[in-house]
Amino acid sequence: MSFYRRWIGGSGDLVRRYTSSIRDDAAIAEEVVRVMKAHVAHLVEIGAVPREAGEAILKALGEVDPSELLRGDFEDVHEALEKWLVDRLGPEVGGWVGLGRSRNDHVAAAIRLAALRRVGALREGVRRLRCVLAERAFQYADCAMPSFTHFQPAQVVTFGHYLLAVDELLAEFLHALSGVERLLLRSPLGAGPAGGVQTPVDRRRLGELAGFVEVVENTLYASGGRFFALALAGVVASFLAELSRVVDDFIRWNSPEFGYVEAPGEHISTSSIMPHKRNLVTLEVLRARAGEALGHYTALGAVVMKVGLGYSLDLQEATRHLWAVLDIAVEGVEVLRDFVEKMEFNCGRARAEAERFFTTSADTAERASLAGKPFRTAYFELAEAIKRGEAGLLPVEEALRRPALGSANPEEVRRAASRRLAFCRPGAL
Repeated sequence: MSFYRRWIGGSGDLVRRYTSSIRDDAAIAEEVVRVMKAHVAHLVEIGAVPREAGEAILKALGEVDPSELLRGDFEDVHEALEKWLVDRLGPEVGGWVGLGRSRNDHVAAAIRLAALRRVGALREGVRRLRCVLAERAFQYADCAMPSFTHFQPAQVVTFGHYLLAVDELLAEFLHALSGVERLLLRSPLGAGPAGGVQTPVDRRRLGELAGFVEVVENTLYASGGRFFALALAGVVASFLAELSRVVDDFIRWNSPEFGYVEAPGEHISTSSIMPHKRNLVTLEVLRARAGEALGHYTALGAVVMKVGLGYSLDLQEATRHLWAVLDIAVEGVEVLRDFVEKMEFNCGRARAEAERFFTTSADTAERASLAGKPFRTAYFELAEAIKRGEAGLLPVEEALRRPALGSANPEEVRRAASRRLAFCRPGAL
Protein backbone atom coordinates (compact mmCIF):
# COMPACT_ATOMS: atom_id res chain seq x y z
CA MET A 1 0.00 0.00 0.00
CA SER A 2 1.31 3.47 -0.84
CA PHE A 3 -0.07 6.77 0.35
CA TYR A 4 2.45 9.43 -0.65
CA ARG A 5 3.57 7.95 -3.96
CA ARG A 6 0.43 6.33 -5.30
CA TRP A 7 0.05 9.12 -7.84
CA ILE A 8 3.26 7.99 -9.57
CA GLY A 9 1.65 4.74 -10.57
CA GLY A 10 2.76 1.17 -10.15
CA SER A 11 2.32 -1.02 -7.12
CA GLY A 12 4.93 -3.73 -7.50
CA ASP A 13 5.18 -5.83 -4.36
CA LEU A 14 8.87 -6.55 -4.93
CA VAL A 15 9.86 -2.89 -4.90
CA ARG A 16 7.57 -2.07 -2.01
CA ARG A 17 8.95 -4.88 0.12
CA TYR A 18 12.51 -4.04 -0.82
CA THR A 19 12.33 -0.35 0.09
CA SER A 20 9.91 -0.44 3.04
CA SER A 21 11.30 0.16 6.53
CA ILE A 22 8.03 -0.72 8.27
CA ARG A 23 9.50 -3.68 10.17
CA ASP A 24 12.51 -1.75 11.38
CA ASP A 25 10.24 1.15 12.35
CA ALA A 26 8.96 -0.87 15.31
CA ALA A 27 11.98 0.60 17.08
CA ILE A 28 10.70 4.17 16.68
CA ALA A 29 6.91 3.85 16.33
CA GLU A 30 6.27 5.12 19.85
CA GLU A 31 8.50 8.15 19.27
CA VAL A 32 6.97 8.87 15.86
CA VAL A 33 3.58 9.31 17.54
CA ARG A 34 5.16 11.44 20.27
CA VAL A 35 6.81 13.72 17.70
CA MET A 36 3.55 14.07 15.75
CA LYS A 37 1.73 15.12 18.93
CA ALA A 38 4.28 17.86 19.53
CA HIS A 39 4.06 18.97 15.90
CA VAL A 40 0.27 19.25 15.86
CA ALA A 41 0.13 20.91 19.28
CA HIS A 42 2.57 23.57 18.08
CA LEU A 43 0.66 24.14 14.83
CA VAL A 44 -2.41 24.82 16.95
CA GLU A 45 -0.39 27.13 19.22
CA ILE A 46 0.73 29.32 16.32
CA GLY A 47 -2.65 29.26 14.59
CA ALA A 48 -1.43 27.38 11.53
CA VAL A 49 -4.07 24.68 12.01
CA PRO A 50 -7.70 25.32 13.03
CA ARG A 51 -7.99 24.60 16.74
CA GLU A 52 -10.93 22.24 16.34
CA ALA A 53 -9.07 20.16 13.74
CA GLY A 54 -5.90 20.19 15.81
CA GLU A 55 -7.68 19.05 18.95
CA ALA A 56 -9.35 16.21 17.03
CA ILE A 57 -5.99 15.10 15.70
CA LEU A 58 -4.39 15.23 19.16
CA LYS A 59 -7.27 13.23 20.61
CA ALA A 60 -6.81 10.57 17.92
CA LEU A 61 -3.05 10.49 18.49
CA GLY A 62 -3.74 9.80 22.14
CA GLU A 63 -5.72 6.74 21.17
CA VAL A 64 -3.50 5.23 18.48
CA ASP A 65 -1.69 1.97 19.21
CA PRO A 66 1.77 2.39 17.62
CA SER A 67 1.97 -1.35 16.96
CA GLU A 68 -1.11 -1.12 14.73
CA LEU A 69 0.78 1.17 12.39
CA LEU A 70 3.27 -1.58 11.61
CA ARG A 71 0.71 -4.02 10.19
CA GLY A 72 0.05 -2.38 6.85
CA ASP A 73 2.06 -2.46 3.65
CA PHE A 74 3.41 1.06 3.94
CA GLU A 75 6.76 2.58 3.08
CA ASP A 76 7.33 3.51 6.70
CA VAL A 77 5.59 4.27 9.98
CA HIS A 78 5.31 7.97 9.15
CA GLU A 79 3.21 7.23 6.08
CA ALA A 80 1.19 4.68 8.07
CA LEU A 81 0.44 7.21 10.82
CA GLU A 82 -0.69 9.93 8.45
CA LYS A 83 -2.88 7.49 6.51
CA TRP A 84 -4.36 6.25 9.81
CA LEU A 85 -5.26 9.82 10.81
CA VAL A 86 -6.77 10.64 7.42
CA ASP A 87 -8.83 7.44 7.41
CA ARG A 88 -10.02 8.05 10.97
CA LEU A 89 -10.71 11.80 10.77
CA GLY A 90 -11.20 12.38 7.08
CA PRO A 91 -8.92 14.41 4.78
CA GLU A 92 -10.45 17.73 5.91
CA VAL A 93 -9.07 17.14 9.41
CA GLY A 94 -6.36 14.51 9.12
CA GLY A 95 -4.90 16.21 6.09
CA TRP A 96 -3.52 19.05 8.22
CA VAL A 97 -0.73 16.94 9.73
CA GLY A 98 1.48 17.25 6.65
CA LEU A 99 1.85 21.01 7.13
CA GLY A 100 5.23 22.35 8.19
CA ARG A 101 7.05 19.03 8.39
CA SER A 102 8.86 16.38 6.42
CA ARG A 103 9.52 12.75 7.11
CA ASN A 104 13.17 13.75 7.07
CA ASP A 105 13.09 15.95 10.16
CA HIS A 106 10.51 13.75 11.89
CA VAL A 107 12.48 10.54 11.47
CA ALA A 108 15.65 12.24 12.69
CA ALA A 109 13.74 13.40 15.77
CA ALA A 110 12.21 9.98 16.41
CA ILE A 111 15.58 8.24 16.11
CA ARG A 112 17.13 10.65 18.60
CA LEU A 113 14.31 10.12 21.09
CA ALA A 114 14.30 6.35 20.68
CA ALA A 115 18.07 6.34 21.15
CA LEU A 116 17.67 8.35 24.35
CA ARG A 117 15.22 5.75 25.65
CA ARG A 118 17.67 2.95 24.97
CA VAL A 119 20.54 4.92 26.45
CA GLY A 120 18.49 5.31 29.62
CA ALA A 121 18.07 1.54 29.85
CA LEU A 122 21.78 1.03 29.21
CA ARG A 123 22.75 3.60 31.81
CA GLU A 124 20.55 1.88 34.40
CA GLY A 125 22.07 -1.50 33.56
CA VAL A 126 25.58 -0.11 33.94
CA ARG A 127 24.64 1.47 37.27
CA ARG A 128 23.43 -1.90 38.57
CA LEU A 129 26.57 -3.64 37.34
CA ARG A 130 28.74 -1.03 39.09
CA CYS A 131 26.96 -1.67 42.37
CA VAL A 132 27.56 -5.42 42.08
CA LEU A 133 31.22 -4.84 41.19
CA ALA A 134 31.69 -2.58 44.22
CA GLU A 135 30.01 -5.06 46.55
CA ARG A 136 32.15 -7.93 45.35
CA ALA A 137 35.31 -5.81 45.26
CA PHE A 138 34.83 -5.09 48.93
CA GLN A 139 34.29 -8.80 49.57
CA TYR A 140 37.46 -9.76 47.67
CA ALA A 141 39.65 -6.83 48.75
CA ASP A 142 42.23 -9.19 50.36
CA CYS A 143 42.01 -11.96 47.72
CA ALA A 144 45.54 -11.99 46.26
CA MET A 145 46.06 -13.00 42.64
CA PRO A 146 48.54 -12.41 39.84
CA SER A 147 47.83 -9.63 37.39
CA PHE A 148 48.75 -10.44 33.79
CA THR A 149 50.75 -8.50 31.25
CA HIS A 150 51.72 -10.09 27.93
CA PHE A 151 49.57 -13.03 29.17
CA GLN A 152 52.28 -13.71 31.75
CA PRO A 153 51.93 -13.50 35.56
CA ALA A 154 52.92 -9.96 36.48
CA GLN A 155 52.51 -7.95 39.70
CA VAL A 156 50.43 -9.25 42.56
CA VAL A 157 47.02 -7.56 42.91
CA THR A 158 43.74 -8.65 44.47
CA PHE A 159 40.55 -9.77 42.80
CA GLY A 160 38.83 -6.80 44.42
CA HIS A 161 41.32 -4.53 42.69
CA TYR A 162 40.58 -6.25 39.38
CA LEU A 163 36.84 -5.69 39.81
CA LEU A 164 37.41 -2.01 40.52
CA ALA A 165 39.36 -1.81 37.26
CA VAL A 166 36.20 -3.01 35.51
CA ASP A 167 34.24 -0.40 37.43
CA GLU A 168 36.65 2.29 36.21
CA LEU A 169 35.86 1.29 32.63
CA LEU A 170 32.15 1.64 33.34
CA ALA A 171 32.69 5.06 34.92
CA GLU A 172 34.57 6.28 31.84
CA PHE A 173 31.90 4.86 29.57
CA LEU A 174 29.15 6.72 31.41
CA HIS A 175 31.20 9.90 31.15
CA ALA A 176 31.54 9.46 27.38
CA LEU A 177 27.87 8.52 27.09
CA SER A 178 26.84 11.77 28.76
CA GLY A 179 28.47 13.74 25.97
CA VAL A 180 26.56 11.78 23.33
CA GLU A 181 23.30 12.21 25.24
CA ARG A 182 23.72 15.98 24.87
CA LEU A 183 23.86 15.48 21.11
CA LEU A 184 20.71 13.38 21.15
CA LEU A 185 18.83 16.08 23.05
CA ARG A 186 19.16 18.54 20.13
CA SER A 187 15.97 18.83 18.07
CA PRO A 188 15.84 18.64 14.27
CA LEU A 189 12.10 19.43 14.20
CA GLY A 190 10.98 22.23 11.92
CA ALA A 191 13.91 21.69 9.58
CA GLY A 192 11.68 20.20 6.89
CA PRO A 193 13.27 18.18 4.10
CA ALA A 194 16.47 20.25 3.98
CA GLY A 195 15.99 24.00 3.96
CA GLY A 196 13.26 24.73 6.51
CA VAL A 197 9.53 25.27 6.02
CA GLN A 198 7.25 28.18 5.17
CA THR A 199 5.11 27.55 8.24
CA PRO A 200 6.25 29.99 10.97
CA VAL A 201 7.17 27.36 13.54
CA ASP A 202 9.18 28.27 16.61
CA ARG A 203 11.74 25.49 16.37
CA ARG A 204 12.87 25.84 19.98
CA ARG A 205 9.33 25.65 21.30
CA LEU A 206 8.55 22.72 19.01
CA GLY A 207 11.61 20.88 20.27
CA GLU A 208 10.64 21.48 23.89
CA LEU A 209 7.18 20.04 23.26
CA ALA A 210 8.78 16.85 21.91
CA GLY A 211 11.20 16.53 24.84
CA PHE A 212 14.38 18.10 23.47
CA VAL A 213 16.46 20.78 25.21
CA GLU A 214 18.34 22.36 22.30
CA VAL A 215 17.98 22.78 18.53
CA VAL A 216 20.16 21.64 15.64
CA GLU A 217 20.24 25.05 13.99
CA ASN A 218 21.19 24.37 10.37
CA THR A 219 18.18 22.76 8.71
CA LEU A 220 20.13 20.79 6.11
CA TYR A 221 22.27 19.18 8.80
CA ALA A 222 19.30 18.75 11.14
CA SER A 223 17.35 16.59 8.68
CA GLY A 224 20.18 14.74 7.00
CA GLY A 225 23.01 14.57 9.56
CA ARG A 226 23.71 11.29 11.34
CA PHE A 227 26.76 12.15 13.40
CA PHE A 228 24.72 11.66 16.56
CA ALA A 229 24.10 8.03 15.56
CA LEU A 230 27.73 7.44 14.60
CA ALA A 231 28.92 8.99 17.85
CA LEU A 232 26.55 6.92 19.98
CA ALA A 233 27.29 3.65 18.18
CA GLY A 234 31.01 4.41 18.32
CA VAL A 235 31.05 5.04 22.06
CA VAL A 236 28.97 1.95 22.83
CA ALA A 237 30.88 -0.34 20.45
CA SER A 238 34.19 0.89 21.87
CA PHE A 239 32.93 0.17 25.37
CA LEU A 240 31.90 -3.34 24.34
CA ALA A 241 35.31 -3.96 22.76
CA GLU A 242 37.03 -3.04 26.02
CA LEU A 243 34.50 -4.95 28.12
CA SER A 244 35.15 -8.02 25.98
CA ARG A 245 38.66 -8.15 27.40
CA VAL A 246 37.16 -8.62 30.86
CA VAL A 247 34.82 -11.28 29.53
CA ASP A 248 37.77 -13.07 28.00
CA ASP A 249 39.54 -13.09 31.38
CA PHE A 250 36.57 -14.71 33.09
CA ILE A 251 36.27 -17.35 30.36
CA ARG A 252 39.96 -18.18 30.69
CA TRP A 253 39.88 -18.20 34.49
CA ASN A 254 36.92 -20.59 34.39
CA SER A 255 39.18 -23.13 32.67
CA PRO A 256 40.54 -25.88 34.96
CA GLU A 257 44.07 -24.82 33.97
CA PHE A 258 43.45 -21.65 35.97
CA GLY A 259 40.60 -22.64 38.23
CA TYR A 260 40.23 -19.11 39.58
CA VAL A 261 36.55 -18.73 38.69
CA GLU A 262 33.66 -20.95 39.64
CA ALA A 263 30.92 -19.90 37.26
CA PRO A 264 27.27 -20.02 38.33
CA GLY A 265 25.44 -23.08 37.04
CA GLU A 266 22.94 -21.15 34.96
CA HIS A 267 25.79 -19.64 32.93
CA ILE A 268 27.31 -23.06 32.20
CA SER A 269 26.54 -25.62 29.52
CA THR A 270 28.16 -28.95 28.82
CA SER A 271 29.12 -30.79 25.65
CA SER A 272 26.75 -33.03 23.71
CA ILE A 273 29.40 -35.77 23.82
CA MET A 274 31.81 -34.84 26.64
CA PRO A 275 29.84 -34.72 29.90
CA HIS A 276 32.78 -33.39 31.93
CA LYS A 277 32.74 -30.01 30.15
CA ARG A 278 31.74 -26.79 31.95
CA ASN A 279 31.59 -24.26 29.15
CA LEU A 280 30.94 -20.66 30.14
CA VAL A 281 28.49 -20.19 27.28
CA THR A 282 26.83 -16.92 28.27
CA LEU A 283 30.10 -15.05 28.29
CA GLU A 284 31.21 -16.75 25.10
CA VAL A 285 28.11 -15.35 23.41
CA LEU A 286 28.74 -11.93 24.96
CA ARG A 287 32.32 -11.96 23.67
CA ALA A 288 31.06 -12.81 20.18
CA ARG A 289 28.34 -10.18 20.24
CA ALA A 290 30.82 -7.50 21.26
CA GLY A 291 32.55 -8.28 18.00
CA GLU A 292 29.22 -8.11 16.19
CA ALA A 293 28.65 -4.65 17.66
CA LEU A 294 31.88 -3.46 16.09
CA GLY A 295 30.63 -4.89 12.80
CA HIS A 296 27.33 -3.04 13.12
CA TYR A 297 29.21 0.19 13.87
CA THR A 298 31.32 -0.32 10.76
CA ALA A 299 28.20 -1.01 8.70
CA LEU A 300 26.55 2.14 10.03
CA GLY A 301 29.55 4.22 9.05
CA ALA A 302 29.83 2.54 5.66
CA VAL A 303 26.24 3.46 4.80
CA VAL A 304 26.43 7.04 6.03
CA MET A 305 29.80 7.93 4.51
CA LYS A 306 28.64 7.46 0.91
CA VAL A 307 25.57 9.70 1.14
CA GLY A 308 25.90 13.40 0.34
CA LEU A 309 24.81 15.86 3.02
CA GLY A 310 21.05 15.55 2.80
CA TYR A 311 18.54 12.78 3.26
CA SER A 312 18.63 9.67 1.09
CA LEU A 313 16.83 6.40 1.68
CA ASP A 314 20.23 4.84 2.38
CA LEU A 315 19.96 6.37 5.86
CA GLN A 316 16.97 4.22 6.82
CA GLU A 317 19.24 1.20 6.23
CA ALA A 318 21.80 2.64 8.65
CA THR A 319 19.57 2.98 11.67
CA ARG A 320 19.02 -0.71 12.32
CA HIS A 321 22.74 -1.03 13.01
CA LEU A 322 22.48 1.58 15.75
CA TRP A 323 19.70 -0.38 17.44
CA ALA A 324 21.72 -3.59 17.15
CA VAL A 325 24.71 -2.01 18.91
CA LEU A 326 22.52 -0.68 21.72
CA ASP A 327 20.59 -3.93 22.14
CA ILE A 328 23.82 -5.94 22.36
CA ALA A 329 25.09 -3.58 25.05
CA VAL A 330 21.90 -3.58 27.14
CA GLU A 331 21.62 -7.37 27.12
CA GLY A 332 25.33 -7.94 27.60
CA VAL A 333 25.62 -5.68 30.62
CA GLU A 334 22.71 -7.48 32.26
CA VAL A 335 24.27 -10.90 31.60
CA LEU A 336 27.63 -9.79 32.99
CA ARG A 337 25.98 -8.32 36.09
CA ASP A 338 24.22 -11.61 36.79
CA PHE A 339 27.48 -13.51 36.31
CA VAL A 340 29.56 -11.27 38.60
CA GLU A 341 26.85 -11.32 41.25
CA LYS A 342 26.75 -15.13 41.39
CA MET A 343 30.28 -16.33 40.54
CA GLU A 344 32.85 -17.34 43.14
CA PHE A 345 36.60 -16.75 43.04
CA ASN A 346 39.15 -19.30 44.23
CA CYS A 347 41.36 -17.09 46.38
CA GLY A 348 43.49 -19.98 47.63
CA ARG A 349 44.53 -21.09 44.16
CA ALA A 350 45.07 -17.54 42.89
CA ARG A 351 47.23 -16.67 45.91
CA ALA A 352 49.31 -19.82 45.47
CA GLU A 353 50.05 -18.84 41.89
CA ALA A 354 50.88 -15.29 42.93
CA GLU A 355 53.54 -16.76 45.24
CA ARG A 356 54.72 -19.39 42.75
CA PHE A 357 55.28 -16.96 39.86
CA PHE A 358 57.41 -14.29 41.64
CA THR A 359 54.68 -11.62 41.46
CA THR A 360 56.26 -9.59 44.28
CA SER A 361 59.59 -9.17 42.49
CA ALA A 362 59.00 -5.55 41.45
CA ASP A 363 57.98 -4.63 45.00
CA THR A 364 61.07 -6.38 46.39
CA ALA A 365 63.39 -4.47 44.03
CA GLU A 366 61.65 -1.19 44.89
CA ARG A 367 62.06 -1.79 48.61
CA ALA A 368 65.78 -2.44 48.13
CA SER A 369 66.10 0.76 46.13
CA LEU A 370 64.17 2.80 48.70
CA ALA A 371 66.66 1.51 51.29
CA GLY A 372 69.49 3.23 49.40
CA LYS A 373 70.44 1.07 46.42
CA PRO A 374 70.08 2.29 42.80
CA PHE A 375 66.98 0.63 41.42
CA ARG A 376 68.62 -0.96 38.39
CA THR A 377 71.31 -2.46 40.61
CA ALA A 378 68.65 -3.92 42.89
CA TYR A 379 66.73 -5.13 39.81
CA PHE A 380 69.65 -7.04 38.32
CA GLU A 381 70.72 -8.50 41.67
CA LEU A 382 67.20 -9.81 42.23
CA ALA A 383 67.02 -11.19 38.68
CA GLU A 384 70.20 -13.21 39.29
CA ALA A 385 68.89 -14.46 42.64
CA ILE A 386 65.63 -15.60 40.96
CA LYS A 387 67.63 -17.52 38.36
CA ARG A 388 69.62 -19.24 41.10
CA GLY A 389 66.47 -20.01 43.08
CA GLU A 390 67.75 -17.97 46.00
CA ALA A 391 65.51 -14.88 45.86
CA GLY A 392 64.12 -13.60 49.12
CA LEU A 393 60.94 -11.99 47.90
CA LEU A 394 58.53 -9.86 49.89
CA PRO A 395 55.51 -11.77 51.20
CA VAL A 396 52.30 -11.13 49.28
CA GLU A 397 50.62 -9.17 52.11
CA GLU A 398 53.60 -6.87 52.50
CA ALA A 399 53.95 -6.31 48.77
CA LEU A 400 50.29 -5.37 48.50
CA ARG A 401 50.67 -2.54 51.02
CA ARG A 402 51.49 -0.03 48.30
CA PRO A 403 50.73 3.61 49.18
CA ALA A 404 49.71 4.74 45.68
CA LEU A 405 46.20 6.04 45.04
CA GLY A 406 44.16 3.38 43.29
CA SER A 407 46.65 0.61 44.04
CA ALA A 408 45.86 -3.00 44.93
CA ASN A 409 46.43 -2.28 48.61
CA PRO A 410 43.46 -4.02 50.29
CA GLU A 411 42.77 -0.95 52.41
CA GLU A 412 42.71 1.21 49.29
CA VAL A 413 40.40 -1.29 47.59
CA ARG A 414 38.00 -1.28 50.54
CA ARG A 415 37.95 2.52 50.64
CA ALA A 416 37.28 2.78 46.92
CA ALA A 417 34.59 0.09 47.02
CA SER A 418 32.91 1.78 49.98
CA ARG A 419 32.78 5.11 48.17
CA ARG A 420 31.09 3.48 45.22
CA LEU A 421 28.67 1.52 47.39
CA ALA A 422 27.49 4.77 48.97
CA PHE A 423 25.77 5.55 45.67
CA CYS A 424 24.04 2.16 45.61
CA ARG A 425 22.01 2.57 48.79
CA PRO A 426 18.28 3.25 48.33
CA GLY A 427 17.68 6.97 47.99
CA ALA A 428 21.36 7.75 47.38
CA LEU A 429 20.72 9.01 43.85
